Amino acid sequence: MKAIWESWPDWLTQAVIAAYQGGKHPAEIGATIGRREGVIRGKLIREGVYISAAAQRKVIIAQAEEGF
Repeated sequence: MKAIWESWPDWLTQAVIAAYQGGKHPAEIGATIGRREGVIRGKLIREGVYISAAAQRKVIIAQAEEGF
């Protein structure tokens, strides 16, 4: 059985990335193509386009610790 993200055609992946980089929210993209926001966000994370707030906080904390 294929994982859900493996079934994404390349054109759809590129369209989702372009829409996100163009300023659309993952919920809006998901509503347009019929997928949940979490699925869109997960795809964007796997593609290295979306960085979650939690991951951003980890980077900031790590940078701050390096300065001490």
